[in-house]
Amino acid sequence: MFYLRYEYLSESFPRCNVFKIRDTKELLHYTIHEDLSSIVRQSAEYPRYEHFFLLDESRFSFFRCDINQVFEEEITINTLNELTKEKIRETKNNHQIWWEVVMSHIDTIFVDGQEKKFLIWQKGQIFFRLYIIFLAKTSLNIFDSIYGKTLDKKNINLIPQSLYTLLFLRNNLKKENFVLLYITESYAKAITVKDGFYDGIDVLNLWLWSLKQMYKDNWVVQYRYKEYQAIEANPLAKELVVETLEFYSQLFCKRLLEKNLGGMDIIVISPITKNEHFIETFNKEYRKMSNNYIVPFHHSNSLNSFGKEREPEDMDSLVFVNQEEKIRKLLLEE
Repeated sequence: MFYLRYEYLSESFPRCNVFKIRDTKELLHYTIHEDLSSIVRQSAEYPRYEHFFLLDESRFSFFRCDINQVFEEEITINTLNELTKEKIRETKNNHQIWWEVVMSHIDTIFVDGQEKKFLIWQKGQIFFRLYIIFLAKTSLNIFDSIYGKTLDKKNINLIPQSLYTLLFLRNNLKKENFVLLYITESYAKAITVKDGFYDGIDVLNLWLWSLKQMYKDNWVVQYRYKEYQAIEANPLAKELVVETLEFYSQLFCKRLLEKNLGGMDIIVISPITKNEHFIETFNKEYRKMSNNYIVPFHHSNSLNSFGKEREPEDMDSLVFVNQEEKIRKLLLEE
């Protein structure tokens, strides 16, 4: 059994979604409205379980190293560990990084021009991508104050919340370049993915509270949560709703241009993806500035939802749980 805690970073309204996974068939889900320090303290009450924390990307720094060299002998775990340590030292020295490494990841492996799934025991002309992820010491201190040397604890895992979603979308859509856009009640952030990894993280001050205020100003707040068909049946309401969403979408697209985020497909993770009028309007406005599309991500046939319809904002957690479930099944088979 393991616990997964998904952080919603907000000084005024801290929140953490907790997923308790008992086995591959049961997933319990609840929300705690407390800050991260309190959440970490509560997790320490369950020392026998494995704990995963999906933390906001602002707590991390991301680097990619492309390795392309000839290996005369087969690559072993020791070879890979030494190479990773060398690249970590180089990255710290070249970028003046004093944060702590929390994880590394390898993919895009080619041996003598042929794509491979695994790196260990390969030799020859080898290319692969090595990703190194650092965690800010200020964030690590929150955990160390409870756990001591957290990074030495095998049951504590600190992970960027969008990492597994990024890899899932990249591998399933076969796309190396896109923008992952989160729009929540209290923040909006855009994660630029280039060559299959983090390229930039931008904060956009157009969260759902601002849209709610626009609905109020246009006297259509009662239609904010109405079904698509109900709005379509009322021509006047539809006109006001579409006008509101057009204004919001225009502001959003303007902000995207200011951040140089146009020119790529945008995948949206947000409760607002349930609003079909929003997706239609946002796509129309975005198409004026780009030949790309806005795509909502709120479900996938590739994901086990554990017998319940999941909210769009649960996608990061759901993708992660599915990946862990897959890994555990492979370990059991071995």
